[in-house]
Amino acid sequence: MEPGSHESLGRRAFLKRAAVLSLVPLLAACGGAAAPASSAPASPASAAAKPSSAAPAGSASAKPAASGGAAASGKPAASAAGGMDTNRTFAGSLSILQWSHFVPAYDTDYFDGWAKDWGAKHKVDVKVDHIALADIPARGAAEIAAKSGHDIIGWFAEGGPRLFEKDVLDVSDVVNALIAKNGQYIKAAEDLCKVGSAWRGVPDFYVPFPSLFRKDVMDKVGWTKGTLETWDDLLQFGTKAKAAGNPVGTALSDTSDGQMTWRSLMWSYGAFLTDETGTKVTLDSPETRQALDFAKQLYTQAMTPEVLSWDDSGNNRYLASGKGAWIYNPISAIRSIEDDKNPQSQELAKNIYIAQPLKGPKGQLMSPQFVVHTIMGWTKNADAAKQFLFDHKSDFETGFKASKGYNMPFEEKFSQPPMPVLSDDPKYKVLVGIEKTVHVIGYPGPNTVAANEALNQNVITTMFTDYAARNMSADAAIAKAVKAAQAIYAKAAG
Repeated sequence: MEPGSHESLGRRAFLKRAAVLSLVPLLAACGGAAAPASSAPASPASAAAKPSSAAPAGSASAKPAASGGAAASGKPAASAAGGMDTNRTFAGSLSILQWSHFVPAYDTDYFDGWAKDWGAKHKVDVKVDHIALADIPARGAAEIAAKSGHDIIGWFAEGGPRLFEKDVLDVSDVVNALIAKNGQYIKAAEDLCKVGSAWRGVPDFYVPFPSLFRKDVMDKVGWTKGTLETWDDLLQFGTKAKAAGNPVGTALSDTSDGQMTWRSLMWSYGAFLTDETGTKVTLDSPETRQALDFAKQLYTQAMTPEVLSWDDSGNNRYLASGKGAWIYNPISAIRSIEDDKNPQSQELAKNIYIAQPLKGPKGQLMSPQFVVHTIMGWTKNADAAKQFLFDHKSDFETGFKASKGYNMPFEEKFSQPPMPVLSDDPKYKVLVGIEKTVHVIGYPGPNTVAANEALNQNVITTMFTDYAARNMSADAAIAKAVKAAQAIYAKAAG
């Protein structure tokens, strides 16, 4: 993803510190919940980044919850009259914890300035703390343990609304107001944020995994198809590319990139962690063995052993190095190269093209990363938090442009062509329509606590690495994964 990220370390820290399934107090494991370091002062907002002035009628806004009250009851705060009101003023402060965006201009030129302007308009002291995505799970768990910290947490590729259902506010009023304004979401948004009948998170955006490939390497090795459509295409092209000195690469490690890549491959082969009920572990199947066999061929014939130790910056670094012929990664990798004014980087960027997620024997299915926001139960400024998230999500286009097309919308209508940024660029317009491939953790079952715990325990990535690179038999790798998954699901059921 981006240099400096250490997702696998962050996940291990999260597991060490947080007994997620039982949601027991975590403070002792964390060694206390220290207050997060403040980010640098927000940059001045551009004129285009002003809060939206439109607001729908009818949605009730929650009154501030007493510290720990909503977390203890799991119930939404009592509603106040008026609903979402973009002209309302509040008081006090509002603190937001979220990741450092992989397109830095989104934070520096848009979000931080927008938040500062919003605070000035609504008489709220707004502070935004950006931290590495790998640190979000442990920081969020520590704050939940202490029932104190940021008012809003933006979870990156983590099941915050579901894992911590009783520690976050019901934000159905915000989401229903957004639906009234912007239309329906794709199913993935509900899978991630709706628990029972209540929305426990506000969907922000998803981050797809397309193919980023080198057209000049394709020409060099005589790959006349001009693009990559299937996983088999990748194996054939990758084998030729490796022989020519340009192996393909994607993280075969316990990283967020690895989690999404190998789930996408599995699903495209018809292999799944569970059945449609989300309760029965179904990994031991012919389809899983086919997916594992493909992964081993891809690793041995087309990739470099470096992928075994990559963190979430590995894909990006490899493409930027000029050696890699392909990576499976969000477009931040190519955007970073485009932004580098070095002539070599500029030439490299011209030769990097984009293709939709790869198809397998059973379809074209892709597991994306995503960002969802929760309002924490201890907040003393719930009304302001709800209005902030409503106003932030009311203006899709400004934020999407600031992200350079990285923040793909959960809203159905914003996914329709023509899309800003993407539709007018021949290289990037291939991403329009990519929402049709999106499924999220737990598929084909629901996005359950157990499904998220299996993600955090690296059940899938470990299975692929065991077989592809650690000389473990398919039977042994699958049996190990099944045992780990069954323990997780049994604990969830008990």
